[in-house]
Amino acid sequence: MSTPLKRVVDDLLEASGMAAELLDDADAAYVRAGVDRVLSSLKARRAWENHIGLVLTHRQILDITEWSKQALSQAVHAGRVLRLHAEDGTVGYWSAGLTETSPHRPLPGLEETLTAWASATVDPWTVASWFSTEQPELDDRTPRKALVEGDIDAVVMLARQAAARLAA
Repeated sequence: MSTPLKRVVDDLLEASGMAAELLDDADAAYVRAGVDRVLSSLKARRAWENHIGLVLTHRQILDITEWSKQALSQAVHAGRVLRLHAEDGTVGYWSAGLTETSPHRPLPGLEETLTAWASATVDPWTVASWFSTEQPELDDRTPRKALVEGDIDAVVMLARQAAARLAA
């Protein structure tokens, strides 16, 4: 189901009781800046999701994995799930690191690969991007696809090499 952006904004304005509100220049600038930030964040989220796949909310990942909050926290700290922090402070989870079947579980080899990345201080978005980018060393497959196809050792080795280059 899709909803036009204008309808979302109109519904919010109507619900707030401020749809007919007149704004002075300062208030108009304030609203314009806020809407600009929201639209910029939406564009950025869409661009990232086009590259790395869906970014799940906390509730979504709990639902599809059937984990408790504690189990999710343990999976993140153990390096079995990649947590992503957005610029606005929200937290999401990289969906492509999970199996396609329900209940969804971390891909085989994901933990070892994320552990290989731990030696480099890189943003988790960089790691998600690496997983989603074709690599010549993997016969032009993405590391994610190589993990799905069982090529775990090659992916872990490539992650170690990439992390070492970025750590240097």
